[in-house]
Amino acid sequence: MRRGYAVAPSPPAQSRGGIAAPARAHALAHVVGTDAEIGSTSSMQPFPHGERGQALLEFAIVLPILLAIASALIDGAWAFHEAGMVAAAAQAAVRAVAIQESGGGHCAGAPPAADGATALSAALEAAPRLDPRVLDIELSYLEPACSGRMRTLVVSAAYPITALTPWFVPLLNGRRLTAQAANAVEEVPPPWWGEADEVAAQQAQIETLETQVASLTSAYEAEAGEVQGQQSEIAELTEEDQQAGAEVSYWSQTANYYYSLWESFVQEQNGGGNGGDRN
Repeated sequence: MRRGYAVAPSPPAQSRGGIAAPARAHALAHVVGTDAEIGSTSSMQPFPHGERGQALLEFAIVLPILLAIASALIDGAWAFHEAGMVAAAAQAAVRAVAIQESGGGHCAGAPPAADGATALSAALEAAPRLDPRVLDIELSYLEPACSGRMRTLVVSAAYPITALTPWFVPLLNGRRLTAQAANAVEEVPPPWWGEADEVAAQQAQIETLETQVASLTSAYEAEAGEVQGQQSEIAELTEEDQQAGAEVSYWSQTANYYYSLWESFVQEQNGGGNGGDRN
């Protein structure tokens, strides 16, 4: 708050009290300047209590929005995950029941009650996190009767969802996630269905023969390794024989050479002795 000063008008003559007019004007100017400085300084001072209250007000406005966005992300991801689990449970259930119903001959009416237990077991195996007490599995056929040998099996799965954050409890709690899966089932077996036992026996016989062939192949490979070892030994012995034959040939040639020299020497000796007797 600025302070005011009341300045009395000065007469044109000498000032009262014996102070000259210029000196009094200078003093008044100094007083006024000091008042302006005081006013500007007081106007630039911060208001800590006011700014703190404004920050709290802004935070109180923004905080619910941030919490709502975070809750939406968390609950949205959770709902998407739960929907995927329910869909996986439905697909696993219809696959298991379709395998069990193949060749069952149920061309009319609803699926047997035993298929419900099979479907629930397969669903929980595919999605073990789901609570079996609140997981609903329903089986039905799309057609009222078989079309040829085929009939379409439909599995519907439903599971309640629960919000993780309190913001979306009114929106999500009480709602149910649903999923459906379908699969064609060959209810009427083909004509060759009775030959399955024979085919299985032939396959077992083929597997036995393959095992025997594998064992014979192993034995042949072992014998081939032994033959290769023997061939290596024969090659080594042959090489040694060749070396021995070369040595024998060398010594034979040497012996023949010295024998020929000896014969020549003997002949010369005999010829010289005969000639001396004639003389």
